[in-house]
Parts: sequence; structure tokens; C-alpha cells
Amino acid sequence: MSNFFLKITLFLLTVLTTLFPDANTLNIKYNHLPCSFEVENVSTVFQPDDENSTMVCEYPSIIKLCHQKNEENNGKLLVAFEKWGDTYPVFESDDDGKTWQQITTVKDNLNKGYWNEWMPFLYELPADIGNFEKGTIILAATSILGAGDNVSDSTITLYSSTDLGKTFNAFCNVDKAGGIDWGVWEPYLIYEKETGRLFCFYSDDSDPEHSQKLVYKYTTDLVNWSEKFECVACDDPSLRPGMVSVVKMGNGEYFMVYEMIGLHGGPIYCKKSKSLDDWSDVSDYGEIVSAAGKTFGSAPYVVWTPEGGENGTLIVAGKHHIKGRSKTGTDLFVSFDYGKTFIPIDNPIPYTIDSYERCGYSPSFFLSPDDNTIYFANNQPCYESTYKITVAKIRISDFIK
Repeated sequence: MSNFFLKITLFLLTVLTTLFPDANTLNIKYNHLPCSFEVENVSTVFQPDDENSTMVCEYPSIIKLCHQKNEENNGKLLVAFEKWGDTYPVFESDDDGKTWQQITTVKDNLNKGYWNEWMPFLYELPADIGNFEKGTIILAATSILGAGDNVSDSTITLYSSTDLGKTFNAFCNVDKAGGIDWGVWEPYLIYEKETGRLFCFYSDDSDPEHSQKLVYKYTTDLVNWSEKFECVACDDPSLRPGMVSVVKMGNGEYFMVYEMIGLHGGPIYCKKSKSLDDWSDVSDYGEIVSAAGKTFGSAPYVVWTPEGGENGTLIVAGKHHIKGRSKTGTDLFVSFDYGKTFIPIDNPIPYTIDSYERCGYSPSFFLSPDDNTIYFANNQPCYESTYKITVAKIRISDFIK
């Protein structure tokens, strides 16, 4: 190739990368996996308009509607996230994640004087629960009273929507506690079909014997909640297990992941259980999630699909690497044996962790009803010091059906 054509080629590649910054993620190859793993689409949900903006967009939660009475409404994607303010923006996509539009902002209209501050989590009811019909969209999040160093109270509040996410109404508090050092945070909802119970797992700072522990409550009507139970409460009171995520696998076991702040890098640990309300020895840390000598830390999330092989595919995401390097900011760890071993793969939503402190905070997955499509949401850098919300569509399938 002549120097002229080489220069033209490099110029065009530079232009394409600039105009389509997400396009390079589609060139990631996953040929070393025992299944078909393909990134079909990567799109930006939202990013600040001004490169001088101090807006920080993070903590996205994504769902795909699949339990609506009107089947024409199934397939819509919804994303909620933090935008460092007193409301949570909610965006929708009607074209499978190619384009996004904001449809509402969610504000706490239950707790007077409280701010919608952190950690929104979207969930669509898969069955009727109490007076809430199947298909009702639930948003769980932390509201706070006060700001900065003057936060005095925190709540995990639930909001409901019956109009496809256009409006949300706050209707109950799962738990209420103190301020920054004594609060309740990071809710995660999961339904137990066999008992008709909805579980809320979350981080709890309110116990004076623990800096933080992981707890849960459950309900059969979304209004009246059980007492609080522990699932991870370390003997070392300085440790802070947090940001819990739980999924049910094909062997009937539940796989839980969480960060362990207080240990170097905030490593991601896991525990398994045959029941959502039996986590055996709660002082047991569990096991560190590792893949080919690599470990990662902070902001974990887990998803399982029956596709990809005899035991399905388990995927764990985290914020940064503690051991081992990644060319995509952090790898995804993939398991084909129910979490006994993991393989590291490139992240379809890459970032450079050295330059952007809050990149990868925090990811979420959603498994589509077809079982072989996974939607992955995370935040990425844009401009010099701000962040955008990005979604990747991943398709997983067996090589031989």
C-alpha cells in the first residue's frame, strides 16, 4: 500500500472512530468461548450536552417489558439512572435499544423533604402481588433527608407505574435508617415464584456492630414487609459488603455477588444458596470471583441465561481489575459450570479506568424472555470529566442446537 493510501485509510479510521465512538466495540471477537457470543448493538442513552458540564451520570438500571396485558407494549426497553439531583430520569427505547427518548423523571412524593438521590433499580412484576397487577413497573431507590455532610435520614422507597413508565408514584418504604454512616442503600428486587414472595436485598449501615452488612426483607403484597434478615455480616466489623445482586441458575441455586469494601480493591465475592432466605453462615465471606488469575472489584452485577451450553451461561460484571490487566477497562467474567470457574472476556462497553474515577459505576444486566438476548447497561466517559449512559445488546446461543 502506498503512503498516500495508507494516510487516507488512517484518516478515515480516525474520522469513523470520532463520529461513531461506540462502533469500535462491535469489533470485539469472542471466538475462544464454547458458544456464540455476539455484540449486536451499542448505543448511547444519554450524555451531557456541554463538555464543561459537571453532571455525573451513573448507576443505570435496565429492563425490557415482557409482562404487559397488551402484548403490543412488550419489548419496550426502559433505563433509569442517577444524574446527581433530586430526581431520576427514565428513558425508553421502542426499537430494541437503537435510539432513546426521555419519558419522565421520578420524584419522591411520599417522604416530605427527601431527595431522590441514589441507586435506582427497575423491576417489572412477573405476577400479581397484592393489589399490584402483573406488569406493574416498580422502581426501588434510596431517598435522603439533607445533603452533603448533613444527611440525617435515608429510606429505601418503592415507586409504581401502570402506564409503561410515564409516571411513577411512591407508595411505601421498605426500610428507613440514618444518614451517610448509618443508612440503607443499593436495593435489588427478585421474585420467588414458588412462594409468591418479592425479596428486597440491600446494604445496611444501621447496625452499630457492623460498618455495613447485606440484609433482605420479603413481601407478599408490596406494602407489608417482613422483619430484616442478614445474608452477609462479617465478623470483622470494619468490612462493608455491599451492592448485592442475585440470580437463579438452571440447577435451582441462587448465585449472589457483592463487593467487599475494606479489603484491597473492594474484591467481588460470591455465595450460593438453594433458597433466597437461607444464606447459611452469614459471617462467611463466600469466595472471590476470579478468572484465569484475574480478579475485579466494586459494583458487581450478575445474570444467568440457559443459552450457551448444557449449564447455561453465568456472567459477572465489575468496575475495575484488582489482579490482571484488561484492555477494555475491566473484563466480564463468564462461567459455563454454574460459577465454579470463569473465563475473562472483553467488555463490550469499554473505558479507561485510570482516567475516569467513576467509570463502570455501576453496571446492570437484563435477560430478555427469548433467553439468548442480554441487555447490558453501564456508564462511560465523555468529554474530560463527565459520563454518559451506554447500553449494549448481546446475543448468546449454542453453536449446535
